[in-house]
Amino acid sequence: MQCYTELLPPTAVTHAVALPFLGPTANNLAVAKSSLLQIFDIANLPDTTSTRLSLIAEYPLAGTPTALRSLALPTTPTGGHALLLAFKDAKLSLIEWDPANYRISTISIHYYEGENVILPPFGPSLKDCQSVLTVDPSSRCAALKFGARHLAILPFRGWGDELVEDGDGGEEEAGAMETSEPATLKRTATIDHGMEEGELTPYKSSFVLPMTTLDPTLTHPVHLAFLHEYREPTFGILSASLQPSLSLLEERKDCLTYSVFTLDLSQRASTNLISVPKLPSDLWKVVPLALPVGGALLVGTNELVHVDQNGKTSAVGVNEFARKASGFSMADQSGLNMRLEDCEIKGLDSETGDLLIVLNDGSLAVLSFKLLGRNVGGLTVTRVSAEHGGSVNASAPSCLTALQDQHLFIGSEDGNSSLLHWQKDTTASLSRKRSHAQMLDQQPAPAPEDDDEAAEDMDEDDLYAPTADSVKRTASVSQLAAIEAGSTYRFELRDELRSLGPINDFCLGKSPKAGDGKLELVAGVGRGRASRLAFLHREIIPNEIRARDSADVRDAWSVRVRSKDSTEPPDASTAAHDDLIFIYNGETTGPHKRTNDTLVEITDTDFESDGPPPLAISTLANDTIIVQARRHELRTYDSELGLSQIIPMSDEETDAELSVVATSFADPYMMVLRDDSSVAILKVDRQGEVEPLDLQGSAVGEGRWLSGCLYSSNHLSHQLVVSDGGAAVWLLNGDGGLQIFALPGLEQVYAAPTLPFLPPVLQSDAPQRRGGKVPLTELLVADLGTEEVKRPYMIVRTSLDDLTIYEPFNYHAGAAGPASAVGDGGFEHLGFRKVPSTYVPKYDEGLDGSDSNDGGRPAPLRAVSVGGRSMVLIPGRAPSLIVREAVSQPKVLGLRTASKARAFVPLPHTVPAALEQDGGDFALVDAEGKLREFRIPADGNTGYETGWSVHTMRLSLPAEDGERVLEVRYVAFHEARGVYVVAVCSGVDFVLPEEEEEGGGRGGGEDITLRPQIPQYSLHLLSATTHEIIQSVSMPYAETITSMKVLPLEVSEHTHEQRSMIVVGTATVRGEDLPAKGALTVLDIIDVVPDPDRPESGIKMKAVSREETKGAITALEAFGNCGLVGTAQGQKIMLRGLKEDGSCLPVAFLDAQTYITTLRTFGRSGLWLAGDAWKGLWFGGFIEEPYKLNVLGKSRTQMEVMAAEFLPFDGQLFVVVVDAEMDLHVLQYDPEDAKTLSGQRLLHRGTFHLGDFPTPGGGMMVLPSLLAPVTEQTVVTNGDANGHASEDGDKAAAAVPDEPQRLFQVLTTFQSGAIGLLTPLDETTYRRLSGLQAQLTSLLEHAAGLNPRAFRAAVGSEGRGGVVDGGLVQRVGELGAARRAEVLGRAGADGWSLRSDLEIVGGGGLGYL
Repeated sequence: MQCYTELLPPTAVTHAVALPFLGPTANNLAVAKSSLLQIFDIANLPDTTSTRLSLIAEYPLAGTPTALRSLALPTTPTGGHALLLAFKDAKLSLIEWDPANYRISTISIHYYEGENVILPPFGPSLKDCQSVLTVDPSSRCAALKFGARHLAILPFRGWGDELVEDGDGGEEEAGAMETSEPATLKRTATIDHGMEEGELTPYKSSFVLPMTTLDPTLTHPVHLAFLHEYREPTFGILSASLQPSLSLLEERKDCLTYSVFTLDLSQRASTNLISVPKLPSDLWKVVPLALPVGGALLVGTNELVHVDQNGKTSAVGVNEFARKASGFSMADQSGLNMRLEDCEIKGLDSETGDLLIVLNDGSLAVLSFKLLGRNVGGLTVTRVSAEHGGSVNASAPSCLTALQDQHLFIGSEDGNSSLLHWQKDTTASLSRKRSHAQMLDQQPAPAPEDDDEAAEDMDEDDLYAPTADSVKRTASVSQLAAIEAGSTYRFELRDELRSLGPINDFCLGKSPKAGDGKLELVAGVGRGRASRLAFLHREIIPNEIRARDSADVRDAWSVRVRSKDSTEPPDASTAAHDDLIFIYNGETTGPHKRTNDTLVEITDTDFESDGPPPLAISTLANDTIIVQARRHELRTYDSELGLSQIIPMSDEETDAELSVVATSFADPYMMVLRDDSSVAILKVDRQGEVEPLDLQGSAVGEGRWLSGCLYSSNHLSHQLVVSDGGAAVWLLNGDGGLQIFALPGLEQVYAAPTLPFLPPVLQSDAPQRRGGKVPLTELLVADLGTEEVKRPYMIVRTSLDDLTIYEPFNYHAGAAGPASAVGDGGFEHLGFRKVPSTYVPKYDEGLDGSDSNDGGRPAPLRAVSVGGRSMVLIPGRAPSLIVREAVSQPKVLGLRTASKARAFVPLPHTVPAALEQDGGDFALVDAEGKLREFRIPADGNTGYETGWSVHTMRLSLPAEDGERVLEVRYVAFHEARGVYVVAVCSGVDFVLPEEEEEGGGRGGGEDITLRPQIPQYSLHLLSATTHEIIQSVSMPYAETITSMKVLPLEVSEHTHEQRSMIVVGTATVRGEDLPAKGALTVLDIIDVVPDPDRPESGIKMKAVSREETKGAITALEAFGNCGLVGTAQGQKIMLRGLKEDGSCLPVAFLDAQTYITTLRTFGRSGLWLAGDAWKGLWFGGFIEEPYKLNVLGKSRTQMEVMAAEFLPFDGQLFVVVVDAEMDLHVLQYDPEDAKTLSGQRLLHRGTFHLGDFPTPGGGMMVLPSLLAPVTEQTVVTNGDANGHASEDGDKAAAAVPDEPQRLFQVLTTFQSGAIGLLTPLDETTYRRLSGLQAQLTSLLEHAAGLNPRAFRAAVGSEGRGGVVDGGLVQRVGELGAARRAEVLGRAGADGWSLRSDLEIVGGGGLGYL
């Protein structure tokens, strides 16, 4: 019984599509990251021409999307497009944007699996076949190719379809889709609502037909796509009557056929329009082209073929293999040496029809067409040079989509995804570049007036053939334009989606930056030029700038002030400011002037320094007035700290002295919350005096408030604008309801009495419920985000310190247009959407010994600006920050400090942070009373969008042509030396050795330039302190590193000394028909004379042993406590020991009869696991005297093991396995169970579908948890293990309780960049969480209408339960308070036990990372 939780979501982009989703003119981007759907907006930065991606919403999917498509439906509530998603196993989901609830809404879901679809009895299953989704350009229908040769057609209703529903008319013309006629169709929101009489859904009844009914020769379809410019839905299919095969190229050369079929949806019939046979066998994709080109582009691995509407073909070969692999007539551009495998193609300029090609190495190229009237005369491919932005993208593309305003998005599974902007260089006219035409022996381009004449000739109707002269001129211009196309486009990188996928390998290491007793997770991520070395921490680790020369500091406040008489404009960044910091030392509060180097105390001022510390010190009137909020009064000062005003806090009727509880500032306003729950609001008048507003008779003055804040709109944020564009006061009344009052008139503009119910969507007109309220204690409205992209959020805190974050949005019911986070309509149509969060409050030690008068309550939340980011501070001895990146939802991250923090002090800068290299972003008062300044990493390589702090760095070496980026494949930590050992590779040409070429005759005597690529590996020592490469060692040519670890080996047979050594297993690949050789290399790290400028360079690697083997070494692991290394060598498992003469000889072996890919051991226990792709998993033990390997148990066969790990729990031994079907299996070794045949069979305890491929080989690691389950926590305090009171109470109280067994968890990394955690559960916790999961499955709204129970397939076996979906359990916070209490009651849980469970399964026990 286990629980699987996703610690980090997938980050690798698999699919993307651009569409106007939130409105008819919106510029949105829908992105699928494995099982995560994200909706982005393209935000234009103010006062610049740059753009950024801004996340609107994200939703976990209970499925893996295989395609995303945009649909223009007339019935969407926003007037925008709908989104069609295809999933594995032939599912389609149609979703739209729901503006009333500010989230996606599922229109329908369509299943094409099961008994309704008859598949061939001996054919491949649905999961083994690739599905293809294509949509008609006019959104009349969609087609899904699934299975081997099945086609599902899903028609959609268009404008006016309801008028001809019962008539004889056919489909409306495609042009009708572009009319502005209002939507009059009725539809159902989901299929669960059914369909009443007279209602029409946006879709019609779908139907499935075998593709052989279209044409009997369509037995092996390759790809299909709907085409442009047809009156009826028409699609092109690339297929063959025989399966294309490169191994049978001579017999099946040019065997593909391109056919075009038009569909009659009303009659469910089709007509074959054209058929083009004998196409190259390596074609794999159909790209439909719009005007002015038209037709379709067929993409092959070596060539590009264009087929127009009449069946005329034009082709171009882009490498030397095009003519060798095909006899098809094509132009020769083999000098490009392009590889078109897995490339992506999208239209660039709609006027010329040019296409952008993104190759699998990330480089860019432009495809141009030579147009002769409306005919295509040829194709030309041009690479985009680096000077024009051809190398701005470094990742292999997984998808490519075009957005508005000349933007392109390149999604990638191998690295970061890129948002590009392109433009044409119009400074040089093609007509004047005669030299290029002359070099190509072409006719010179015509003069500008001839261009106009040629354009007029080309505008004639097709019935009138162009003259020979005009055709000649147009051909010359078109050919010249094609040649120059690559140089006329310029590409610029605007934004990136950072990715951790794929994770190639990971390890745990130590560094001074991580802190004492802390570890860091280091992973090699990405492929090719996009590869990086990533350092992951669960908390933000700031860089310490300096420690101020101060002692016994208890608290501090920092402000930036300027003189009122300053001649600079108030908003000038170069205005003269002074940075002041006020330090409280336990007795007095003294002002100091802060510079980068000094901290000078200011004397002879009017500042009141005696007495208890002030509650707050801030500024008003554009930083010209300093406000000191004391316990019973407010004091204002000028920029020279001269006293201006003393404003006492007293009751206006009784003159009783009141105490200030909290303050809030929004220039020129200030709000004060007092101990009698009253509120005072002050404003700076024109004379510069701070005067209270008259609250007599107003709801603000008469009411009693629990909490409140001021919020003022900002021109950089999504604004919540009131009538005069000023600030507003947000208040929490005695019942917990929200009330908003505009300033300065104090009229109520919004009220939401249902806030204490914490509903998923908070609206002012929502009906109130009885019971289920949550006591609220604090309210804060603040901007979150970077300086470029901000957004306001409302944060409420409960009496149990839980935080609930709401995102405001505006929705005009009945008005056309989308819901928007930009409140251009004020508060009249304001709503709030709850943001999903997994935050669990921390225990604050400082509250136990608090000597303040706040009753032990935590310090209030504060909106702070740190390092150019707007954040919210959660104060405490271990402070946390609510951080929001532009591409993520708000995340709560802890702030890692060397000691407990007494105070957090944001430091405003006198100049922008980017210009001030020595300034700090904030200061902390540590436990020793020192004031230390820190800076948040802002180098562009550190991000927090995953909820962890992720810092990436690129490894590269100098090369002849610039810089050679290295792909990180393996990483290990050498603890004794404090360095990382990194195995990297880069692609080189494969050349067969001469002796083997002559002996086998495989070379063919033929010299080729586009050779296959193989990895060239090398080892590097990387300093854990400076992250600099210390030494590099190259591996022999064609020797591939298959495993690399730092293992404790016995280096002496006499003293039995063990030392950490670098062990490398390699395989030498010499071709597909020659056996691979292997080698085991052992390296030691020795001391050398360091470079004076590089103190870390005093070490280097030295080869100790190298043993060549007959078979490839595929896995390594340390065995037992005797310093031996286990190797999977060929089809054997061998144990080797290092001798003093440098040899590494085998001492024991096991004949596995298969190639082992996974080899794991459990500490020094001698237990081991071995997994392969054929025989499944082997479990065994190792004994030392004599050395022997024993097989204790095996799993079922036909399990392709990709990763495996041990998981001990409660005296039992479990084994966790992930196979190639992306299923996680939990096995148990129990020799006492009769079903196991004395342990020979491992019991199968549960299965859980992950949806991602794990990191092969070493993608799992068992880690200890710092937390204990809640049932074990009660053992220490509540009697015996059964929870009953002990009979002898005195002895039980006096006895020291036994230490509970340590909890172990399994950390799993995936190729999508996700990181998961598997936690074992006891019986009580499992029942509680599984019951909660069952309730949430039926209550929560699941994105795209998918079923999480069917997706995870958590089916147990042999009477035991399966695996709980921790991600689903964490969504319990999305429910309202009343529904949540009801669900917890049904599941037999309470709030405290659930909080403990969520903290453990959510990775709270990994506090050392």
